Amino acid sequence: MSTIYDDLYRLCAPRAKHTIWVFSDLQQGRYENAKRCLDISMRDYLSLGAPAEMIWYLGDSTEGHDLGELERMTAMQEEAFLSLGIPLCYATGNHDYDYAEYCHKNGIASCRMPFYEMVKQHPGWHTTPDVEDTWFKITIGNYCVYFFTDHMARDGSWCSTHNGDRWGGEAYPYTREHFAAIREDMNRWDGPIITASHCAFPGGNRETRLLSCIQPLPVTTRLHLYGHAHIGEYRCPKERVFSQIQWIDWQDIPQIDVASFENIRGSWCRSVLLHIYEDDSLGVFFRNHDEGRFVSAFFPARTSAETPGNYEKRAELSHTPW
Repeated sequence: MSTIYDDLYRLCAPRAKHTIWVFSDLQQGRYENAKRCLDISMRDYLSLGAPAEMIWYLGDSTEGHDLGELERMTAMQEEAFLSLGIPLCYATGNHDYDYAEYCHKNGIASCRMPFYEMVKQHPGWHTTPDVEDTWFKITIGNYCVYFFTDHMARDGSWCSTHNGDRWGGEAYPYTREHFAAIREDMNRWDGPIITASHCAFPGGNRETRLLSCIQPLPVTTRLHLYGHAHIGEYRCPKERVFSQIQWIDWQDIPQIDVASFENIRGSWCRSVLLHIYEDDSLGVFFRNHDEGRFVSAFFPARTSAETPGNYEKRAELSHTPW
């Protein structure tokens, strides 16, 4: 049965100059479970006419430390996403480091991350150039999109996931100044900004510590997209079990929980279709792939500091010490 959100999507889609498919957390330890959930989502996405020009995958592509299973699940997803013929941006999440942690704990000299390694092999697909990097960026239309990633040492001596210490914290190389430099890079962008990562900023579901070091975000930041907190799983978002829209603490910036791409821990196979319209406004459409319908929509507003006559205020807010 068609919903009001299906009708709204059909009205808005022709106005979108850019459409992005955003999801996270397929995150299965068994190939059969991962394939079933991916097949559900792919069939439903194709039923919409495969509308996106890009995929943003926000982490946790796999789970566990069985390297053979991880490689099978990577190959399965690679085949599916390559079939769409569009670029993919990948921000790693905590379960992408499960095998590296297993190796670290068992004295195995390996830091393999099959899905991350696969993404790097494809021209036009995007992730961090190095496992130690904390972020990368792309542009789409007038937007700059900043992806913040989990990260680890090349030799596996330290790792940061959930935007905190996972192991080897005493060797962690990045200071608060490192994250402040990311903010300064954002401040130099003369246009609207979207941010994305596996985890939320403070104020979101399962909020994190390191992301707060980047605050305050420029007021030209329109939206943050994240995964990690599986909607419908009571032990994960807990009291926010069905909360998909929150605001970043201390700032007038909404953040969207897109998790998860599976219906075993989460309640449905979920994703988001993000529209960027001709006037650079945004539309966020939440998709239930199991039932083949849109279940909600959200249209972020510009902040007051972005409107004409507020540029001095915008500059002041963008450089306020936190």
